[in-house]
Amino acid sequence: MNCERPYYKDLNSRPFLFYVIFGVKNEELKVSRGRHHVDGFPDGLELVFCDREKNDAYMQSLLGDSLGKIFNREKHDLYESVKTTDQWAVIRGEVCEDADLDYIQNVIGLIQALIDNGAIGVLDLQTLSLYASEEWSNKFFEQEFYPYDHVTILASEMEEGLMWLHTRGMRKFGRPDIGVRQVSAGEMEEAVQLMNQMIYYGSMGAFFDKEVKFHTQNGNTYVVNPRFVEDYDNPDFNNAYYDFEWRECR
Repeated sequence: MNCERPYYKDLNSRPFLFYVIFGVKNEELKVSRGRHHVDGFPDGLELVFCDREKNDAYMQSLLGDSLGKIFNREKHDLYESVKTTDQWAVIRGEVCEDADLDYIQNVIGLIQALIDNGAIGVLDLQTLSLYASEEWSNKFFEQEFYPYDHVTILASEMEEGLMWLHTRGMRKFGRPDIGVRQVSAGEMEEAVQLMNQMIYYGSMGAFFDKEVKFHTQNGNTYVVNPRFVEDYDNPDFNNAYYDFEWRECR
């Protein structure tokens, strides 16, 4: 994994990560530099092991309420399997050093070590995504690093059949999420490609504080002047975000 961030600017807004790993074993964890590509545990994060007998209320809070209902509907079998496990690991916190992506490589490797040791599932609370262990390994550990895999693009219906596209997960890179309003059905593909460009450059450390030009895979070019909204309490993003209308792109 190439951990460089060539467009990095220090915004004094650090990446925040929050993973739950289900079904871990109560035994010594073996982490290998060669196998797992881990050279340390990032400063600012904490690794906590939870036991059902001692931490049941906290564990239920992580996988309950509306989130649990969604997973019960969309990934019923996996949800039923992970929620009944007795030993969980939680990796959570604000990374202190983010000039490169070493912190993500180390966390990916640590999660894989927990999977190699018997864990059966992973919950990414930044993207609200639940993975079986094999699915997580195939997508994040065994493949090259793709920042798009670490971010979710959601679609919400607006008036007159238009859509609001918005991301979750950019906080893992210490960068704002993205909201694009007033997107028609026929423009969805182009809007997603534009957002993927913003995801990529954001993961590489860029912060869009002025007009910027993007080139999509379809060969089109768009000039965007996103408005930065510093509202970390917005429940749609759980993060600060960029906001603009699709028609503003030219």
